Amino acid sequence: MTKFLLLNQYTGWQAEATNVLLGDEIQLRPLPGNPHPLTDPDGSFGGLVLPNSMALDANGRLYTLDAAAHKICCFDPCDNQFHRLPTLGGKGHGARQFDQPTAIAISRRGDLFIVDSGNRRVQQFALKGLVLRAIWGPTVGRFGKQSYDWQPVDVAITPRCWVYVSDRANGLIHLFDAHGRWRAAYDGTDDTGQPLVQPTHLALDQAGRIYVVQEGQPDVVVLAENGRFLRRLTQPADARPDFAPIALAFDPAGQLYACDGVTGLLYLYDDAQTAAIRCHAFKGQGCAMTIDPDGHPFIADAHTGQILRLESSIAYNEEGQVLIGPLDSEIYRCPWHRVAIEGRVELGTAVHVHTFTTDTPRTAYEISLLPENRWETGQIRSHPADGKWDCLIRSAPARYLWLRLTLRGDQRHTPTIRRLRLDYPRATSLRYLPAVFREDPTSADFLDRFLSIFDDINDDLSQVINRMAALFDPDAAPVEFLDWLAGWLGLALEHNWPVAKQRRLLREAHRLYALRGTPAGLRLHVALYTDTEPHILEHFKLRRWLFLNQGRLGDSAALWGADVVNRLQLNVHAHIGDFQLIDSGDPLRDPFHVYAHRFSLFVPQRGSDDEGAAQQRDLARIVELAKPAHTLACIELVQPRLRSGVQSFVGIDTVIGQYPAGVTTGQGALGYDTVLSPSPNESAPPTLQIGHRARIGSSTRLD
Repeated sequence: MTKFLLLNQYTGWQAEATNVLLGDEIQLRPLPGNPHPLTDPDGSFGGLVLPNSMALDANGRLYTLDAAAHKICCFDPCDNQFHRLPTLGGKGHGARQFDQPTAIAISRRGDLFIVDSGNRRVQQFALKGLVLRAIWGPTVGRFGKQSYDWQPVDVAITPRCWVYVSDRANGLIHLFDAHGRWRAAYDGTDDTGQPLVQPTHLALDQAGRIYVVQEGQPDVVVLAENGRFLRRLTQPADARPDFAPIALAFDPAGQLYACDGVTGLLYLYDDAQTAAIRCHAFKGQGCAMTIDPDGHPFIADAHTGQILRLESSIAYNEEGQVLIGPLDSEIYRCPWHRVAIEGRVELGTAVHVHTFTTDTPRTAYEISLLPENRWETGQIRSHPADGKWDCLIRSAPARYLWLRLTLRGDQRHTPTIRRLRLDYPRATSLRYLPAVFREDPTSADFLDRFLSIFDDINDDLSQVINRMAALFDPDAAPVEFLDWLAGWLGLALEHNWPVAKQRRLLREAHRLYALRGTPAGLRLHVALYTDTEPHILEHFKLRRWLFLNQGRLGDSAALWGADVVNRLQLNVHAHIGDFQLIDSGDPLRDPFHVYAHRFSLFVPQRGSDDEGAAQQRDLARIVELAKPAHTLACIELVQPRLRSGVQSFVGIDTVIGQYPAGVTTGQGALGYDTVLSPSPNESAPPTLQIGHRARIGSSTRLD
């Protein structure tokens, strides 16, 4: 029996990627686009000096630190200008003052952290109101002693609002909790015993790892969340020997951007952080950087004196690779059959498929070291198409499969992969042929692959037949198939009805069919659509006849005459509008006919009058389908009110609604369903407020 493994956005790709974006689809990673200046076109930057540090709040507002002027500014996109934050700044040693500030950062809960390096402290403010929350420093040192000589340079904030502070003087990374309490200090000692040397800039990735820039050092040290040394990031291959990063930032996809402090160039690391490419769209000299939630980098360009925002680009990496595995068949020496790919290949792009099999578990690092001649299959898809294609797996039978996909493009287009399916073990029609066809291994292999072409066609047809039962299941049938299925069951569905309601009606079709033409059937049909129990009033129940020798005067008996229908009669009617022109029926039997074969359907109205009109049309369609053909229906949408003589059938068309609160312009009639409520200033006890509540004797009270 053939099995399969399915890989997509829901089951997970189980892959490691290089220059490839793994998400809803597999595609080449886009590159940052053209820079767009934030400030005025003349490049004056509003008279400000380029910032030393930048940060974004939860609403996407950009804040900058001007260390030379000792102030913090916020960018206002309405007037395209930067505005200084009031009550903050100025050179000094007091609270709210700075001396050689080096960095700012904003937490998720809206706190602004300012590294006041000259005063050897970190100040914490609430963005709302700029309230001073705390001043950190001097802090506790590595060995629990007071460290008055610390020199904070940068801060990095975790999603739970814990704060890392780099200490250049002591070569430490300090950790503070969300309440500002010192928790630990890390020196980042590596395997050779080398600690951090003058750490400056910090960045955190999505896994909580700490990326540390050391002053004058070309590499970036990566520490675990607990401060344990993990590895070093080497400098980009095309960077100068004196490469020294001064700013790090991660985009929402987890990719690392690094700005070279020597050349000012911007580099983008791949997913494995083993290689970096230059972002050629940025041709300036960066000195500070941050990235917004949409993945757009903001860079302070010392060459033009502007802050630039790199827009989204239509350019992609020319080549990327995805390594998927290990995929376990749980079968010793399993003959893997084929890989089926669903996606899109644009003109000028291609997808290369390579496979490797092994009976022993191996790591992705070991697989990456394999020579090229160990990889099999080697199929290429370059013909432009959108759909499915497959290829046979040529690797030797083994339990574990590794799949390597190489995506290539022309920088303007990228191939995309939406789904992968791997079938195993291979079981073709060769097993049904006489043994003589399998004697020669070479010819048997060719015949096996040749027959698999026709077997795959047969399998696709068999799958269509096997899945046919799902077309008749209301919960599994495709949306476009529901209308056809309803036609076979005697139901009429509207395309604008919610899909969940259409499926519910189909599930109850057998009950609706058995009850069609009865009050219970109509009540069930409407309830399935509206989710509320309707009321049906058959008009014959309104007859209150007075029978001779059996009735008595009162509410339960009434006399009638010709006015029950009010036909036109000579010498009786003289005014147009007081009668009806009716030329059918028997006047003597009008009292019987007027209430016969009629009923009213009462359903609570939902939403506004426009929604009520749409509801009326849908109910009319349902009633016409479910009622007896000879009856006349009157649909009444019930609004939440009770009106004597108009809407007063208790339990039928009366609803005690909430007391009206105010008037909405254009949605009410004065004296009918509106009540003038007091203004917001009059909802509290009377007070005297000049300009608001100053009507003597009405809404004011002198305390």
